[in-house]
Amino acid sequence: MEYFKNLLGELEKGRISPLYLFYGPEVYLQHEAVKHFRAKLVGEGNTLNFLLLDGEEVSAGEVVQTANTLPLFTTFRLVVIRNAPYFGSGRGKEEPALLAYLRQPADETCLIFCTAGSIDKRRQTYKLVEARGRVVEFTHLNPLDLKRWFQKRARQAGKTLTPAAEDALLAAGRDLSLLYNEIEKVLAYTGEKSVVTAEDVAAVSSPAAEETVFAATDAFGERRFVDAVTKLRALLEKEPPGRVLSLLVRQLKLILIAQDVFMTGKGERALAGELEVPAFVAKKVALQARRFPRLEAEALLWGLLELDFAVKSGNEEFLAGLEKRLILSGLRRSENYKATRH
Repeated sequence: MEYFKNLLGELEKGRISPLYLFYGPEVYLQHEAVKHFRAKLVGEGNTLNFLLLDGEEVSAGEVVQTANTLPLFTTFRLVVIRNAPYFGSGRGKEEPALLAYLRQPADETCLIFCTAGSIDKRRQTYKLVEARGRVVEFTHLNPLDLKRWFQKRARQAGKTLTPAAEDALLAAGRDLSLLYNEIEKVLAYTGEKSVVTAEDVAAVSSPAAEETVFAATDAFGERRFVDAVTKLRALLEKEPPGRVLSLLVRQLKLILIAQDVFMTGKGERALAGELEVPAFVAKKVALQARRFPRLEAEALLWGLLELDFAVKSGNEEFLAGLEKRLILSGLRRSENYKATRH
């Protein structure tokens, strides 16, 4: 969480850049940062000098025109572009008007680009923001920082969390938007109760996407291929394909890292630190790492990365491609399993 604290520290000291790029998966903290910038630069109720635009819906020319508009009655004008499409790979030719603005941004405007996606540091847009402004990667918080965040929110409500309750909340994942909803539910559920337990968390929590992916990976590891596909189909009814794919890729990467750790002679105690996950999650990953033959885990990982490219290129539909790769990988596992039995 240091990157977030440092950013707010600079803001409080009045060290304001004309350009910012906020990127990375922790969208909740991106939103929180924008709130702080708005309060500091233009005031929360000031709508004249604050503008939020969707980068997927406006042209680069409109962004430049808005950024060049002078502020009214304040020193700064704050312009925020969410879903900024100008920094990822494969997004086509870079806009000359935007590049010209980034080379010489207006002193009176603070222009913030926000994106949850990955970025291409080779692009001119990135290089110009980095040179003339500030680039901040919004990564997910580590388990220790998440627990501190839980406890801070609980204290604000006059409560404390038991260690088991912290772990139960962590089971929902690392996305703060989701975790915020989970902790608000449990705080409301416990009413006047001052100590929140794991049982309280379980009473109000719905199965998280991460838990479903864990269960699907377990099913796959135990050669229950139909069960694995069924679980992922159900998940796709609630989650976008990109999130499901990223969770599957992450899970396979955790399995491969765990196998690397075990190959060095280290045990489960060291695994949580290496994976940067809670101990109970590391234990689950350890079990999966022992079930999966490494070559098959690597092959499935590459298959999923290939699927990601095929879907983005418009050459394949996500669910059909996912099922095909899982089934093919399952068939290979079954053949290898039979071969070892004879």
